[in-house]
Amino acid sequence: MCEDTPLFKSYPSLSARLPRVSLGIWPTPVERLRELERRHGLPAFYVKRDDMSSGIYGGNKVRKLEFTLADALRRGYGRVMTMGAAGSNHVLATALHGRRLGLRTTALLFEQPCASYVRRNLLLDLANGVEMIWVPSIPMVPLYWAREGFSPPDILRGERPYRLPAGGSSPLGCIGYVNGGMEIAQQVRKGLIPEPAVVITAMGTHGTAAGLWLGLRMGGLASRVVGVAVVEKTLCNPYLWARLARRTASLLSCLDPGIEAPRARPSDLCFVGDYLGRGYGFVTPEDVAAIRDLWELEGLKLEGTYTGKAMAAALDIARELAAGESILFVNTYNSVDLSTGAEGLDYRRLPTPFQRFFEQPCLDQETL
Repeated sequence: MCEDTPLFKSYPSLSARLPRVSLGIWPTPVERLRELERRHGLPAFYVKRDDMSSGIYGGNKVRKLEFTLADALRRGYGRVMTMGAAGSNHVLATALHGRRLGLRTTALLFEQPCASYVRRNLLLDLANGVEMIWVPSIPMVPLYWAREGFSPPDILRGERPYRLPAGGSSPLGCIGYVNGGMEIAQQVRKGLIPEPAVVITAMGTHGTAAGLWLGLRMGGLASRVVGVAVVEKTLCNPYLWARLARRTASLLSCLDPGIEAPRARPSDLCFVGDYLGRGYGFVTPEDVAAIRDLWELEGLKLEGTYTGKAMAAALDIARELAAGESILFVNTYNSVDLSTGAEGLDYRRLPTPFQRFFEQPCLDQETL
């Protein structure tokens, strides 16, 4: 039901204009990390458990897919095409949740450092019928993106795909995190958490951070939103973030003129770009330490590409908060155990370019 989310409760007319499929379990809980506070001498430190957003595959992609996959179905598509690095969590989430709805997935995949989760996700993509297309370099992605789905056989079969940007971070996808931000505001009003001084999340394609900022403001909170970059600044920066947030606000206003969504400026985001290290997919010592601490102290599983870096930044930012202030970390990782989902699959069934991830040493980011 659309009415189970804060956005639709606040603006009921949206339910007739904005398709949504129910994929997640809402609201996701908020928890206080007291052992982490004690170990590091921190003020009140909370986590928003978006890792628990679905029993099939959780994390931040679920909120976005509820709207983008609904749009694909409404428009009559049978196939979704998206993109990401070889071990993309977004691609896997799209495949798993799309399959529930009868949608097939095509993925343009490109290079990233080898890690155990990359191997696991590739095998899970295979198990879930993803059509995997290797893109030799990131600069070639736009060429492949423009070309795929436009071959004469595809057109004749009516197989042109629904195009879903990297990370699901279209204005439509961002509406999922407008809900997320308003959900946090609702949890504050219910007394489940104090109004956080800082809400912090990993940021790659900007969608989570853009939607969160809009939702928090529409929910009446003044919390500072911190985006921790996990890709290079040419691809991830406050200017691109503000552009996506404004486009999302414009979409909401078009759908319901009664929505007075704020217009973001680059300065509205607290951008943190110092935790990237060597680049996307490479861990840093701070990243590794944060992952170990959260697992040992709180039983919370993070990974090295996104949430470990965001947590490393969160720990440093928390140390600088004033007395009485609190911080909320949005855990965007999936916590569903998928380790048995690809058991018995031979990696040699993968397209040839992907087999090398199983034939070379890799950095195990999840058990460092």
